[in-house]
Amino acid sequence: MRKASAVLWSAVIMLALIRSAGAQTEDPRQPNWAKYHSTAEAYALLDGWAKAYPHLTSLYSIGRTLKGTPLQVLEITNQQTGPAAEKPGYYYDGNIHAGELTGAEVALHFAWYLLSSYGKDARVTRLLDTRVVYVRPKFNPDGADLALSTGMPLRSTPRPYDEDDDGLLDEDPPNDLNGDGAITQMRVPDPNGLWKVAGDDPRRMVRRQAGDSVGPFYALYSEGVDDDGDGRFNEDGVGGIDMNRNFPRNWGLEIEQEGAGPYPLSEPETQATIEFLVRHRNVAGIVHGHTSGGFLYRLPSSEPWDDYGLADQQLILELAEKYTGVTRQRVIPSFTNPKQHRHGTLISWGYWDYGIVGWVPEYWGGFGRDYDNNGSVSEAERFRFNDEELGGAGFAPWTAFDHPQLGKVEIGGWRTRFTTQNPPVQFLKGELELYVPWLLWLAEVGPRLEMEEVAATALGNTGLYRVRAVVRNVGYLPTNITQRAVEARLIEPVYATIELKDAEPVSGARRASLGHLPGLRDVGGQGPGETRR
Repeated sequence: MRKASAVLWSAVIMLALIRSAGAQTEDPRQPNWAKYHSTAEAYALLDGWAKAYPHLTSLYSIGRTLKGTPLQVLEITNQQTGPAAEKPGYYYDGNIHAGELTGAEVALHFAWYLLSSYGKDARVTRLLDTRVVYVRPKFNPDGADLALSTGMPLRSTPRPYDEDDDGLLDEDPPNDLNGDGAITQMRVPDPNGLWKVAGDDPRRMVRRQAGDSVGPFYALYSEGVDDDGDGRFNEDGVGGIDMNRNFPRNWGLEIEQEGAGPYPLSEPETQATIEFLVRHRNVAGIVHGHTSGGFLYRLPSSEPWDDYGLADQQLILELAEKYTGVTRQRVIPSFTNPKQHRHGTLISWGYWDYGIVGWVPEYWGGFGRDYDNNGSVSEAERFRFNDEELGGAGFAPWTAFDHPQLGKVEIGGWRTRFTTQNPPVQFLKGELELYVPWLLWLAEVGPRLEMEEVAATALGNTGLYRVRAVVRNVGYLPTNITQRAVEARLIEPVYATIELKDAEPVSGARRASLGHLPGLRDVGGQGPGETRR
């Protein structure tokens, strides 16, 4: 059964790729933002942009998945104003978790926004003339395609993994029994069941209260069959490694962190990420796009807040305020429990081992509407939203089904992939546009050096000259970005080197350390993106 399962999902992935390859080609200058792009479609857009904007883009692969799918990055900068490696950069990715498809769309849309605005918008033009943006929309291309094409509730890559410690791999995945393209729920009559039908809406299931003896009562299961006959349903589905628990900083064994993988960077996707960042020391920050909830995770991620120096605490909180100001959404620490916390996250590695600040936006918190203005969205309000805004498409009506093991059941429930986890397509474009100002602002915050003055003054008729140069950091952040980078010696100070032709230095060194230069933030200057006078 294990082999059959692996063959089945390989076939599903191949069918998804074939279907994507045959899809109508989009105009890269006018993409369709009312759809979710497969990896093939996303990469076609990247390739189209690379061809349409050759002076602004470089497209390359930083590695391959276990199935051989390239991990593509689009580098965006004006190549005529200098090499990308010599400009401050920012890294944006999405879709590390397979079903969190919105992250890929936000990254794609931001890349398109920058390219289509260059030469028309002064702010974007200045950004790409002086800085570089790295966009990687499909962190987990194989998992994303499987989630998109099958409705499989998948978080990881499709690498087979034993999630239930029975020595078998992926032997009991969910099953789309009614063939509607979604994995929903099964409700089974059970006098000892913990659920009953809500009195105000036969679609809603509510928890049975203590002492409640007025049925009927139900047991709820994830849609599927007990493939391995162990009495449990869907406990070992496709994959199981959580790549955002697979990074080296504070990595934990499976007994400490579920889904962490056999060892740090065991997955080609995570290893390629670290190798890319280590090769690109110009990256000043990370946006690691996820769903859902409509909020932003900030540091700390895998360690107590008190472990951070005061200067870096202030920096993180200050930068986080911009997100709330732009999106009107809250910012919360990724680390919340002193005894139970996340291991092996990208933004934790980014701070402690790379010296920068990263962010984890949980895009899309908009399913439902607070009709009664009480500050929260109830399930009843979600049903109303589904009926009025989606024509009922977000919920599968409970329908009788003859289950091979459970007998007569009903299958139904929320189709969560495009309701709570990702926006319905008619709401996608608005979600993508919401984050552009914040993403743009982040791209501007890094340090940037300018040589403001170089002068050589003759010292009489001696043939000697005094050379004076003024170097200034005109960026918002200091050249070290964080105090952690200084304390852990993760970044070198700024050096000035003099190159002479037919001359020799009489005093002073050819190469001198300038230390770490403060940015406009440190000296009370203007914020990023503002014109400097």
